[in-house]
Amino acid sequence: MAVTSAERPAGVLEAPRPQHALRGDIQGLRALAVGVVLLYHLRPSWLPGGFVGVDVFFVISGFLIIGTLTNELRRSGTVSLRDFYARRIRRLLPAATATLLAVVAAVVLLLPESRWPGFMREVVGSALNAQNWLLAVLSNDYGHATAGASPVQHYWSLAVEEQFYLVIPLLLIGSAALAGKLNGRTVPYAVGAVALVTVASFAFSVYYTPVDHGAAYFVTPTRMWELGIGGLTAMVLHRVTLTRAVREVLGWLGFAAVLASCVLYTTDMEFPGWVAALPVLGTAAMLACAGTVLARLLSIRPVRYVGDISYSLYLWHWPVIVVILELSGRDRLSKKEMLVALVISLVLASLSKHFVEDPFRRNRFGRKRGTYLFGAVLVVVSVVAASIPWYTAEKHLTELASRTALDADHPGAMALDPRSPRTAPTGVPLLPDPAVANEDGPYSSADGADCNIYGLDYASTACSWGDQTAPKTVVLLGDSHAAQYSTPLIDFAKGEGRGRWKVKAMTRNGCPFNAVPPSEAGTPITFCSDQNRAVLDRVKASKPDLVVLSGMSRESYVSDLKWTWNSRDEMVRGYREMLKAFSDAGIPVAVVKDLPRPNSQVPRCLERNSGDPEACGTPRAEAFQGEGDPLVAASEGVSGVKVVDLTPWYCKADVCPAVVGNVVVYRNNHVTNTYSRTLATPLLTELGMI
Repeated sequence: MAVTSAERPAGVLEAPRPQHALRGDIQGLRALAVGVVLLYHLRPSWLPGGFVGVDVFFVISGFLIIGTLTNELRRSGTVSLRDFYARRIRRLLPAATATLLAVVAAVVLLLPESRWPGFMREVVGSALNAQNWLLAVLSNDYGHATAGASPVQHYWSLAVEEQFYLVIPLLLIGSAALAGKLNGRTVPYAVGAVALVTVASFAFSVYYTPVDHGAAYFVTPTRMWELGIGGLTAMVLHRVTLTRAVREVLGWLGFAAVLASCVLYTTDMEFPGWVAALPVLGTAAMLACAGTVLARLLSIRPVRYVGDISYSLYLWHWPVIVVILELSGRDRLSKKEMLVALVISLVLASLSKHFVEDPFRRNRFGRKRGTYLFGAVLVVVSVVAASIPWYTAEKHLTELASRTALDADHPGAMALDPRSPRTAPTGVPLLPDPAVANEDGPYSSADGADCNIYGLDYASTACSWGDQTAPKTVVLLGDSHAAQYSTPLIDFAKGEGRGRWKVKAMTRNGCPFNAVPPSEAGTPITFCSDQNRAVLDRVKASKPDLVVLSGMSRESYVSDLKWTWNSRDEMVRGYREMLKAFSDAGIPVAVVKDLPRPNSQVPRCLERNSGDPEACGTPRAEAFQGEGDPLVAASEGVSGVKVVDLTPWYCKADVCPAVVGNVVVYRNNHVTNTYSRTLATPLLTELGMI
């Protein structure tokens, strides 16, 4: 997000070249930007393109900061880096640090320990102005505020700006030096330098956004052109006089462009890329409308005040929303919670503006050296404050994760055995502890090799378990919902079945073993289906004694990955093609019906409802929504294919519990590895392996 600025370009007082410091319409434009961002985060469906408010801030920031630096260049022939960065420290760092420290305190006091490491890592990234690159690596979705979002995720935009302003002053100094050597005028060279960066950044944004939409949203090179457009606008307006009529038209066209983007854009679009040009150019047009009717409307006092507190309001509103969602356990705010979040955000922003921003901005700390020391202290304080709970939580969570050994007090699935249910005593700790349940995943590697790939040579023993001379082989295929059953198969091959069975795992997260590729936003996703055919040939050539196959439902693929097939029948047809290939080759196949889907993040629900696991169960009707497992449907009538239905070991008559036999059943939408182990007897029995 762009932020309010203490730098005030000199400019000319008469329209259309007003002194930036006197332009109330720019404060109104800031109010518009923060308003659409706030509304978008409170309820995304109301303003699906509200995220473009950040782009509006970028343009405003470029207009003011580059305009200021250009005026300094015009007056003195150079730019004082010490003055510039001292102003940035005083203007931005105190409020940003206050918010980060408040977030650390809120997380430690209000949220479960399992959330601390991830959140504190991002606090550190934010304090170091590297949050955007952290999010790019993690490929996080900034689109919606949910209970899983980081409360400092929005610091990515501050990081983009500060990284940009590490470059631009140096670029302007270099252009001035070049102008001096060539006996040229300084400002035209500066304009050329900014234009060069702007064009290069825009070209890269257009190229890279379709390649990696998630990362492109956050990384600095795809965003620099937006600040550059703002800077070029300031440079041009210093030299060009626009008539009142032209400014009126430009202003309203720009206003319409920004509002159209807010209403029509969605996070499914390839943004920023060329798509961001509409709100960016619209903002630039509005910055050219000084002295117009629109400018007067934007300068209304209440609107200007929101613009005055826009930086603090941006800093505070997101953590307020995320903490409320974390406490409620929902993925959207109720109307009452929206009002509470709005009021709290406005109060905190006002207090921050008057008691943090203004006093520190005016304080010169005696000398510039004092300002830099003050800035360093603020960064160190934020990093240390976040690192202590991060380290403490990591140590405790690692200890909890080591306590997953099953015993008679933790029968897990066998407590639901239809024939002979085992008794689960009350008052014993759950396994795994809910704080670490989301990390309780299946075997993923053997002998140091990654087994979650289809490209692995089938002849390799890297992802085989058990005695390699054993006469029988079972091959596990499918996506992560197949991989979650690898543990009981592997335990069996290494234990009771040793010498008789070996296990080969060839699964891939997010890849159904289907011949028909899905589509995402109309684009076919073919890498899974292509690899599936190669794996099919390898498995057929090896003639295993059994293939075990499972996968997520069509509804889960739509919900989790936004992958779709033209119809359920098409997905069924793709599965049937693979099953018939095994059948024709005489290879027995067992299809494990997909597990019931929980209606919440079970581990987090259990943390919030300690002592009341029943509050986190999912009604059976909700757990099996949709048209049923397409893989099961595909198996109907195919010779040599049987269906293994473990539902009785997941669900009671009317509910699918979050905890069964003192064992946590789910990690996100998968079964925990600990619960998977307790499914060994029914699974292996149904497979005919015992």
